[in-house]
Amino acid sequence: MERKFTRLFVTILLTGFFVIGTTSSIAQNCDIPSNVFTTNISNFSATLNWDADANVDHYRVRYREVGSSIWSFEHNATGTSEDIASLNANMTYTWQAKAFCSAGNSPNSSWSVLDTFITTNYPVDCNNTPNGTAYIDSCINCVEGTTGKLPCIDFTPNVNMSLSNLDCNSPSDFSFSFSQDANEPDVSSAVFSSDSGHFDFLGLNLNDTVGSSINMAGSGLLNTTTTLLVDFIINSDKISIKSVDNITSQILSSFTIENTSVGILIIATSLPDNNNVTSGNSQSFILSGLFVNSGAGVLAFTSTITSEIGDVDVQTFPFTIACLNIDCNGDVNGSAFTDSCGNCVGGNTGNVACISFSPTVGVILSNTDCDSLTDLTINVSQDPNEPDMSTALFNSDGGSFAISTLSVGDTVGSAVMSANGGALNFNTNLIVSSIISSNQAILQSINSSNGLSLGTFTISNSNPGISIISQSVPDGNNVTAGNSSSVTFNNILINPGAGVLTFTSTINSETGDVDVQTFPFTIACLNVDCNGDVNGTAWTDSCGNCVGGNTGNVACI
Repeated sequence: MERKFTRLFVTILLTGFFVIGTTSSIAQNCDIPSNVFTTNISNFSATLNWDADANVDHYRVRYREVGSSIWSFEHNATGTSEDIASLNANMTYTWQAKAFCSAGNSPNSSWSVLDTFITTNYPVDCNNTPNGTAYIDSCINCVEGTTGKLPCIDFTPNVNMSLSNLDCNSPSDFSFSFSQDANEPDVSSAVFSSDSGHFDFLGLNLNDTVGSSINMAGSGLLNTTTTLLVDFIINSDKISIKSVDNITSQILSSFTIENTSVGILIIATSLPDNNNVTSGNSQSFILSGLFVNSGAGVLAFTSTITSEIGDVDVQTFPFTIACLNIDCNGDVNGSAFTDSCGNCVGGNTGNVACISFSPTVGVILSNTDCDSLTDLTINVSQDPNEPDMSTALFNSDGGSFAISTLSVGDTVGSAVMSANGGALNFNTNLIVSSIISSNQAILQSINSSNGLSLGTFTISNSNPGISIISQSVPDGNNVTAGNSSSVTFNNILINPGAGVLTFTSTINSETGDVDVQTFPFTIACLNVDCNGDVNGTAWTDSCGNCVGGNTGNVACI
């Protein structure tokens, strides 16, 4: 009896230990997802569904076309559904779900029962939406339906042109503008022309201001005002204009204006913006005083604007030009006239006509010894009523500047200047402000009385010879009341070897005149013996000593 009891106790103890050990080493599995079903079935997608289970952390879904051995998987699905896409239309699919109890990949349930569904085969629109209503509009874009885009409308740009006056043969501000409603085709190019009149390009230089513009895009989200500047002078009858943002100084666009055999031509092209439909835009340009009206009669302008999809819009704008006997001062039957400098003079203006551009130029060297340092002085003066000087170039066919010996801050010369017919006088020092290289430096002309800079000179070795470039400060008019300047570069020019050294001055006026003058100098090498005596007879003997002549030394033997 005791043996049976003991065997039973051991059996119970071992059985309990086994049960307890098994229970503590195997965690509870998640329930298999139940009630699997499919909704939102379309040509290319579907929603896979199952009942909620609060004990599940996430699910894994697998699906495939019936007949295929390859499964596609969606991992870490949460909630009670999962959307799948990139399916094929009119195909039978089967799928299953598996539950995971924790964030890891175990423990997990077995796969659920299979659910099967068939994708639809509805016709798709241009946006790839089954039974969608999107379509290709006249601009060849997919619009409406679920695209969020509206169809483009007809290409009907609103164009306008105007002149600031209609007086014959007179300068006028020429304005041209065009705008578009939202959803019109984008503009590709715009051409404006006339059957008479012309642009006056006389006296224009690079970066001169010739007008302004106002630009709007994105239905008013972007608004900029710009200044129109001369970008390139292509030839005497054609220039390129750049539109520079007044705030950022960025170049926003450019266009060309030119004179043709009958009138004028303006060509502007639009930069591509990766679509062919505008959200609404407008551009307005004013060319200030460049256009000269034709004689009496009808002056007609034509705009030809082309869209990015090939539409062409053509509009004409006629103006009646009349001739009034009004002088340039605005006086009816007045006797004022425009002189050769482009200024209104005579009559009631109180201005005297400008005279020919004929600056007086002089060049002085402190010595003409070969290979020696010399002072270089340049004198320039003008009579009253000559056109103002704009830029000046002074160069030579030999010699060089000793730029490698200079340092920033060195004083290398001086200048004396007179302006306004002698009413203004300045004394300045030439200071090295920048050394660009061993062959180029910039000098500032510093007023000796107040330390202000009155201008700069760029001096260079041009191999052969030297060059000096200077620019006159604009004074608000293009005629001088009389001026003079004398600039001396002290001891920094090195004469060339013996021969003729020729300097050339090229001076431009603000009205486009060019004056060129040359100044030859004969450079001679002095016969100086080894003792330093001019025309002496001393020489270097075979021992390397200076003997004979005035040395008192006898040559070695």
